[in-house]
Amino acid sequence: MGRHSPAVQLARRMLINREVGNPSRQQPVTLLLGPVGSGKTTALEAIRQDLGWGVVHAGFDFGHGGRAGTIDVLTKLAYSLSSKWRNRPKPQFVRFTIALIAVQAELSGRNRDEDLVQLKSLINSFHGIIWTPALDKALATLTEAAKATGLVEPPYADLFRQTFPHLVRNIRPRLGKALRSLADFPNAEGRSPFDALLELNRLAHGTARDAKAVTEWLMAAFLGDVRENHPRMARPEEKSPCACDITQQRRHWHNWVVVLDDVDHAGGTEFLAHLITARERHAVQHPNDREAHDALLVIATSGRWHDDWGTAWLAPWKPASGAPSAVRPMVDCEEASYDDWANPAHGALDSAYYPVRISPQPIGRIARVLDSGALTPKVTLAHRATGGLPSAVEQLATRLRESDVREGDRGLLTTDPRGEQDPCYRRLAELGLTEHLDDVDLDDFVTAAPFATAPWLIPDAAQSRIDQPHVGRILTELRTSLWVTARNSPGTTDDQAALHPWIAANLVSALARRGDGPTYTDQFKALRDDPDTAQDPVRLAYCNLALGDIGEVVTFFEREFNRIPHAEWVAKLELVLNAPDDLPPGRDHAELYEELVKLDNARCPDDRSDIRNNVARLIAAGWLTADPFAVRGQGQHQVIANAFAALATTSHQPDVGALVSAKEAARRGEFP
Repeated sequence: MGRHSPAVQLARRMLINREVGNPSRQQPVTLLLGPVGSGKTTALEAIRQDLGWGVVHAGFDFGHGGRAGTIDVLTKLAYSLSSKWRNRPKPQFVRFTIALIAVQAELSGRNRDEDLVQLKSLINSFHGIIWTPALDKALATLTEAAKATGLVEPPYADLFRQTFPHLVRNIRPRLGKALRSLADFPNAEGRSPFDALLELNRLAHGTARDAKAVTEWLMAAFLGDVRENHPRMARPEEKSPCACDITQQRRHWHNWVVVLDDVDHAGGTEFLAHLITARERHAVQHPNDREAHDALLVIATSGRWHDDWGTAWLAPWKPASGAPSAVRPMVDCEEASYDDWANPAHGALDSAYYPVRISPQPIGRIARVLDSGALTPKVTLAHRATGGLPSAVEQLATRLRESDVREGDRGLLTTDPRGEQDPCYRRLAELGLTEHLDDVDLDDFVTAAPFATAPWLIPDAAQSRIDQPHVGRILTELRTSLWVTARNSPGTTDDQAALHPWIAANLVSALARRGDGPTYTDQFKALRDDPDTAQDPVRLAYCNLALGDIGEVVTFFEREFNRIPHAEWVAKLELVLNAPDDLPPGRDHAELYEELVKLDNARCPDDRSDIRNNVARLIAAGWLTADPFAVRGQGQHQVIANAFAALATTSHQPDVGALVSAKEAARRGEFP
C-alpha cells in the first residue's frame, strides 16, 4: 500500500483543524475497519510516512504486549508528541505531568497540612531551573511507586520508566496556568490547585471507582495540554509541506494526529471511550470557548466490531433496507470525509466515532505484486480468490508467479505441489478464527462451512433450527470479526449477506476434501433439510446445486423464467450460482461442463424446450465459473452470454432488458 493509498487520502481530507481566524472544530475518532490481513497496520504506517515532519503526530499499538491501560497510552503519546518538531516550539505536557507526579507521590494520608507541604515541595523541586542528582532519585522513586500502586499495567512498566523522566524534565518553567486548569476537574470540588492535586493523590490510592476518576482526570489534563500547545505551534505549520484536501489554498491550521493500531485488543476501546468522555465533558463545561475542542485527529484500526459503534452506525453485516433511519450506513475509505461525519442526514444520530471500511487491494495493485498485466488470468484469479485481501495476495504471489495458469483450471489453489498440508487449512489457521472462542477449534469452523457461507443464514436475525454444535457462536464471531458484508445491491432480499470470498472458499474447500468428521454432503443436506430452507424454493435450489443436483435446479429456473420479472429471475439465479461445490479439483472446466449438461439431459431426455436447454447451459457454466478458486476464461464467459442472448429470444415478457444486461456483464466476465 503506497503513500497515496485510500487511507492516506482520507487522512489528508481529515487533516484541517480550522481556517485561520475560525474557532476549533470537533474532531472524530476515525476507525479503519477490516478483517485480519486487510492491511490496517500498513495503512497506518503509510499515513505516518505521509505526515512526515509537516504534521505533529504520535502512535500506539495495542496489539503488542499485554493489556495497555489508558494512562500507559497517554504517557507514551505525550512523550512522542513532545518531541522537537521542525520549525515549532517544543510541546510541553505540563498538566498531565504534574497530575502524574501527584498521583505517584507517597504521602502519609494522616495529616492533610503535612501532605500538602510535601506535595508542593515535590512538584516545585521539579520546577526548578537546575536539575540535580537528587531529582533523578526522586523520579526513580515516583516511577517505582507507579508500578507498585498499579497506576501502570505491568507489561508497560519499562515503557513508563523510559518516558516519564522526559516529561518531567520538560515541564519547566511553566506551571501556574496548568495548576489552575487541573483544579477545574469536577472531583476537585472547587478546591485550590494544590488541594485538588491532594485529592487526586487520595483517589489514586483508593477503590476501583476512584481509579476510574483518576484516569478521567489524567485524560482531561492530557487534552488540556493539547489545547494549549496546538495554537502556539500552529503558525509554523502553515509553512510546512501541505497536501490537505482543501479546494483553495486558504490559510489554515492542521490537526495533530494520533494513530492507534489494533484498538480491538485489550485496552483499546476503553481508551477511546475515556477520550470521548473527556471531550464531551469539556465541551459541556465550556460551551462558549473558541478552543473548546482539542485539535487531535485520532485514526485507529480495528479488526472487530464493537457494540459502542452500533448505536449510531450500521454494522457491516446488517442490510441497509431494514435499518432505523437514525442509524447511519458506513462508507468505504475512498468516500469518507470530515463533512460526511460532521453532517449526518436529517434524523440520523451524531456520533463521536467515524467507522470506515478499509479498502481492498485493487486489481492494478495485485497485478504489480504478481509482476503481471492487470487482465491476465492469474491476476483475475488472485483478485477473485482473495477479494483484494492483501495478506492473501501475498500468500498466493509466489505460487502464481511460478505457475502456468490455464483457463478452466480448478485445482491450482486447492493443492500443494509439494504434497504438504492442505493449503486451505493452513490459510484458515493464519486468520486467527478461534482466538476469541473457547472450546471451538478450526475443524468446527470447517464443519460449519455450509451455514457460514449460505447467504441468508449469516444475518443475526436468522432463526435457523439446525442442531449443529457451535454454529451460532461461529456465525457471531464471523460477523464480529468483520468477515461478513450485507448485500445491498438491487434485486437482493433483506436477509442476504456475503462471507468474504477468501475465507468462504477456503472453508468449503477444506470441508470438501477433509478425511474425518461430518462430510460436505452431510452438512449441505442438513442445511437443505432445515425448515428455513425447505419453505424457500430459492434457498432450496442453492442447496440442491451445492449437492450437485443440477436437474432439480434447472427445472426450477425453467418453470420460473416466464412467471416472474426477468430482473428478479436473474437476481435469484446469481444467488444460486454462487453455491459451492465438491467437484474434483483435478478436472477442468470443459470436462465438468459437458458432464453437467449431460446429467440434465439424462434427467429430462424428452420434449426439452429451448428454454430448458439454455438454462441448463447457463447453470452448468455459471456454477463452475462462480468458484473463486477457478481460473476464468473468455470461452466460459461467452457460453454464459450466449445462453442469456438465446433466452432473450424465447421470452414471453415485454421487457428483456435484464437478460440483455446480464449478457453484457457475462461478456465482460462480471457474471456471476
